[in-house]
Amino acid sequence: MAVDTPARVHPPTPATRVRALAPLTVHALRAFAHNPPAAFFTLAFPLAFLIIVASIVGNETTGAGVPVAQFLVSPFAVFGVAQASFTLLATDMAVLRENGVLLRQRAAPVPARTVLTARIAASVVISGAAVALLLAVGVLAYDVDVIWRKVPAMLVALLGGIACCASLGLALAALVRTATAAQALAQGLLIPLAFISEVFIVGADLPRWLSAIGSALPLKHFALAMAETFDPAAGYGFLPGHLVVLAAWTAAGAFVAQRWFGWQPRGESRPRPSAEARTEARLSPPAAYPRRSSASLLPGQIRYALTGLTRDPLAVFFAVIFPALLLVLFPAVFGDARVHGLAMAQYLFAGMVAYTTAVSAYVDLPEALVAARSAGVLKRLGGTPLPLGWYLGGRVSAALLTTLLAATVLAVAGVGFLGVRIPLAHLPALLLTIVAGSVCFASLGLAVAALLRSARSLVAITLGTLLPLCFASEIFVVGDQPLPAPLTTVAGVFPLRHLLQALLTATNPDGGGAGFAWTHLAVVAAWTLTGLLVIRRRGLW
Repeated sequence: MAVDTPARVHPPTPATRVRALAPLTVHALRAFAHNPPAAFFTLAFPLAFLIIVASIVGNETTGAGVPVAQFLVSPFAVFGVAQASFTLLATDMAVLRENGVLLRQRAAPVPARTVLTARIAASVVISGAAVALLLAVGVLAYDVDVIWRKVPAMLVALLGGIACCASLGLALAALVRTATAAQALAQGLLIPLAFISEVFIVGADLPRWLSAIGSALPLKHFALAMAETFDPAAGYGFLPGHLVVLAAWTAAGAFVAQRWFGWQPRGESRPRPSAEARTEARLSPPAAYPRRSSASLLPGQIRYALTGLTRDPLAVFFAVIFPALLLVLFPAVFGDARVHGLAMAQYLFAGMVAYTTAVSAYVDLPEALVAARSAGVLKRLGGTPLPLGWYLGGRVSAALLTTLLAATVLAVAGVGFLGVRIPLAHLPALLLTIVAGSVCFASLGLAVAALLRSARSLVAITLGTLLPLCFASEIFVVGDQPLPAPLTTVAGVFPLRHLLQALLTATNPDGGGAGFAWTHLAVVAAWTLTGLLVIRRRGLW
């Protein structure tokens, strides 16, 4: 009998590597297109920032007579590039490694270098799309001029920034163990740095220590190099000093990635029980559990929801840590500026409580619920003594506890270090407002989950509506400049602005009475009923 010998596998030729690069890049781009949260933060989020800020500044000009809108495209383009080349690349590589995809690709006749090059090429394409989208909107809607003699400098700055962000993204993926940690660290590093690196706040007089941190890191140099290419002043837009810093950080990131990047999944392996333990467990008699009422199961559901939240560092960061960072950072950046007659820290305390209320109940809560629904948990509840209402009660209670924790952290930072004052007589009004806001945004978040059967688009919808409303509702505000009337009118329809006003009334140190803003709370209650009606009509199953 003849025995077939295995075919000899030849190493891939350079032509094979080039041919493999295109389909791998297309695969990465398709994965990006099927990831609504990534597309939102990379494309829609910077564009929303551009539109909102451009609407606020209107037709203002600089001292040289240049429209302010001319200088808005470059910082938001830098943020989009950083999202695509740093955050997205770091998260994707960590996810692919954790799921074993990278390990399986090592067994394919494709070199590791080609796999990494394809992912970086996809980041270049996505970054280019973000910049092109912002530039097109700026030119068509806000009369932004393209300085053609500085276009070569713009391309050089873009390529340098993409290379730097990509190398640092690979370095971060090389140093962390899990995809969750990569995503949390990437967002947790990028967003605070954007405030001190001439991205979200341009031209601010930062404290010396904040300015030193921003100057030591590459994002500020990327932002300044890009900003120069939009300045109509004379010259060709090249800033070699900033490009050298970007190149140095690129080399450092490449060294870390080359030294420590691994293809093996790094999740902790759990020891398997021995045969004796498995036999003992199989032969043990069934335990008898006393019958419990549905209400007595609520504390367990709250603990279950909180456990799930603690395993999502990104949700904890945006709900608890991020608002505290803004509360501390804005007064440090803008000094003694006042907002609508209040000290900035006093105003921001109420604003950040409103923000964390909405994030916990409107973004994190429905995301966890839709994940449970996709996994079949909600259907399996029908065969248990736990009614769906108590399960949802545990989720809503966990969102409320998260908001109260964040409010406590904000109070410690604000009262202890920033001069925030909260009248003791207004504490019942403050607690009632937080509870009413949590219930309202929980009902709206669950209503969105009831209307959207796909989990993919949920976060894009919730964040895509919440963040613009934060600007229109004056949650993120640093001065007394009034918003355009259309924005104020739109914001007045939705509950976030009313929640903020109720919180401002409850925390106003000079306000009289008990601190209840009943008119605003009535609007919040009306939106709560609207959400509950949608849930009742559509169902959550």
